Amino acid sequence: MLIDEQLLIELFEQKDRKRREALVGLFREDLFASLTRARIADMINIKLGRPGLIKAEDVRYCRFYFKDKKTRRIPRTVEKTIRKPDQPQDAESSQPGAFKVTDPDEIKLEDQFKFKSKHSTKQ
Repeated sequence: MLIDEQLLIELFEQKDRKRREALVGLFREDLFASLTRARIADMINIKLGRPGLIKAEDVRYCRFYFKDKKTRRIPRTVEKTIRKPDQPQDAESSQPGAFKVTDPDEIKLEDQFKFKSKHSTKQ
């Protein structure tokens, strides 16, 4: 739903929660101009044809809460990560005997649960 000036007037008359967000959507350049809040409120009221509808406090609220949204932020690009020297660049460059793979079926259960400590008895 597009918000036009007539709908904005209705939102301010009914004290709707989204009225200030709609105000920023329509009058973004005017709200963030380097003028006083009262002067900006008067300019917007003249454009809307309703004196006293928008107050300086509305302009202050919009400037504070919507200041980060006045320009679109450009997302930063993610830098390519640099590999550590000990990591192989690709699978073809690794040597076939460099890694020892253990087959889990070959491991005996008794060997998995044997713990050696200095207090254990020698067999």
